[in-house]
Amino acid sequence: MGKIFIAIVTLVAFSFAAPIKLEAENAVLKDDHQVEVVTSATASGGSYVAMKEGNLEFKVTVEETGYYTLWANYMLPTDGTDKIQNLAINGISAGQVSFSMTDDFKTIKGAGKIKLTKGENTIGLIKSWGWVNLDYIELTPYEESPFHLSSKPVTPEPTESALKLYNFILANFKKHVISGVMTERPFENNGQYTPQDYSSQTELKYIFDASGKNVVLVGFDFLHASGKNSDQQWYQGYTHASLEMAKTVWNAGGIPQFNWHWKDPMMDVEAFYTESSGNTPFTTFSITKAYDEKNEKWKTDSDEYKAIIRDLEMIADSLLTLQEAGVALMWRPLHEAAGKWFWWGSDGAKPCVALYKLMFDIFVNQKNLHNLIWVWTTDEAGDALDWYPGDEYVDVVGRDYYYYPREANHASLVGSFETVKEIFGGRKIVTLSENGSVPYPDEMKADGAYWSWFMPWYGDYAMEGWANDNNAESWKKVMNDEYTLTLEDMPGWDKYQIVDIPDGKVTDHILASQQDRTSFALMGRTLQIVAPGNVRVTIFDLQGNRILEKDVFASSAIDLERLNAGQFVIRIQGNGFALSKQIFIK
Repeated sequence: MGKIFIAIVTLVAFSFAAPIKLEAENAVLKDDHQVEVVTSATASGGSYVAMKEGNLEFKVTVEETGYYTLWANYMLPTDGTDKIQNLAINGISAGQVSFSMTDDFKTIKGAGKIKLTKGENTIGLIKSWGWVNLDYIELTPYEESPFHLSSKPVTPEPTESALKLYNFILANFKKHVISGVMTERPFENNGQYTPQDYSSQTELKYIFDASGKNVVLVGFDFLHASGKNSDQQWYQGYTHASLEMAKTVWNAGGIPQFNWHWKDPMMDVEAFYTESSGNTPFTTFSITKAYDEKNEKWKTDSDEYKAIIRDLEMIADSLLTLQEAGVALMWRPLHEAAGKWFWWGSDGAKPCVALYKLMFDIFVNQKNLHNLIWVWTTDEAGDALDWYPGDEYVDVVGRDYYYYPREANHASLVGSFETVKEIFGGRKIVTLSENGSVPYPDEMKADGAYWSWFMPWYGDYAMEGWANDNNAESWKKVMNDEYTLTLEDMPGWDKYQIVDIPDGKVTDHILASQQDRTSFALMGRTLQIVAPGNVRVTIFDLQGNRILEKDVFASSAIDLERLNAGQFVIRIQGNGFALSKQIFIK
C-alpha cells in the first residue's frame, strides 16, 4: 500500500451549480455534410457526432464573464491514431484539444482554462486531424491550482552562472515573460564564418528595427554539429559561430538556448526526420538497435550505441567551451519526441526516455557539464507523462505551439498553459519553447497564461511573410509592453544578485477548508469527508480523465484503494464553495 500526501487546498467561492452540458448533436453546423450524427444507446442523449472532416460549434450563454474548464466526452477507436482538434472561443483560436484512443466513451479535460464573456458565446471544435466521435462537452467553473517549484536546478553542483540563470527564470515566472527568437544563420557568408552580433543577425535586427528593443533569449541549433558531412568546413563553421555568438549573447546580459536536430548517428543519410514525417531525405535509425527495451539495458557492443556515445561526447565537448567561458544556457534536447517525426521518438516513449537519461549521465556525471538548465518539450496528449524523463532530470517543461492552418493569432494559449501545468502537477516552470505567433502580453496577463518565455522559429515565422505570424507591428506591441522582459531590462550577469526563493513543496497529511465548513482526512486509502451538507466529490488524473464522481452527504468515507501509484486531483464542491487538492500516491 502506497503513501498518500495531499499537496494543498485552494478555496474558490462561487455558487454551486451543475456543470453546463452541451450535446454534440446540437452543435452540428447547418449544411455541414461532413459530420454524421450516430444513434447510440451508450451515448448521452442517445447519439453522438462522428466529426470526420467536419467542424462543430457549440453555443452557450453565461451570466457573467469568467473562466471555465472544458471537458469532452468522446470515443476514438484504438485501431487508429491519437487525434488533435483546434479549439476556438468566439471565433478566436484558443489552442487545441488532444484525444487519445479509446474504444469506450470517456471524459477528458479538453482545456484547463477558457474565457467566456457575459451573454452568448460560441465554442468551436475545428478539424485538425479530424475523425473524433464526440458525445458532448461540459463546462465547469475554473479552479486555480498552485505551483510547487524547486528553488534549485536539477544539475548537481551547478556553476554560478547556472544558479543565476535558473534563479532569474524562477524569480520572473508569473511576473514577466522573457522575449526570445530562434536564429537561422549565425555567421556572415564571408568565407571566414565570422560570427554575427545583435545588429547583423537577421531575426534580431528585424525585431530591433521594429520595436527599438532586443530580445533576451536567442536560440541556436547544433544542427550541423553531428551526422553526415559534419566534418566539412561550412558545417564546422556554423557550429563554431553559434558557440561564439552564444558567448556574445551571455556577455550582453542575454540568455542563449541550444536545440539539437540530431542527424542520423550512423551517418548513412543527412537527416533527422523519420519516414512517417513525410520529409525527404529521412533516416531509419532506431534506438532499439542500441537499447534493449525489455531488459532496460544498453547494447554497449553495438555500432549504434557507439555512434550515439560519439555524438553525445562531441556535443558535450562543445558545451564545455561555454562552461569554461562562464556561460550558462537553456538546453532543449530530444524535442517534440512524442510526435515521432524525429528518429529519437520513432521507437516510442521508453527508448526515448532512456536516451535522455543516458545523455544526462554522460553530460553531467562523465563530462562534468554543470552549466545547463534542462528543458523538456511536451505535448498535451494522454500519454505525455510516459515520455517525461522525470522531475530529477528536467528544470522547465515547454510546449511547442504552431497554429494550423497557419495564421497570425496572438491569443494567450491559456488552455495549453493550464493543461501542461496540470499534467506535471505544477512542479515545473512552464514555457512556450517554440511557437509561431507570439501571444500578446496583455492577453497573457489577463488570462493568467504565465509562459516563462516565447521563442518563435526563425525566418518568416519571426518576420513578416506570407502568413504574417509575426510582423513589425506585432513586435512593436510585444516588445514595448511592461510585462515583456527585453535585453535592455537585463542587469548583466556579473551584476545579477540571486534572489532567495524557498522550495514550494507542501506535504500536509490532513487539510481543512479556510472557513472550517468542510474538512478532509486520509486514513490509509480512505478519504474521510466532514461537510455541512451535500457535496460532490470528483477525482481526476493529471491528464484530466475523470476517474470517479460521487455525491455524498455530511460525514462520508470514499474508498481510494483502486487508485494506482501516481498523482491525482480531488475536487469537492458544495453550496457556495469549491475545494481542489492534489494527491500523491507513492
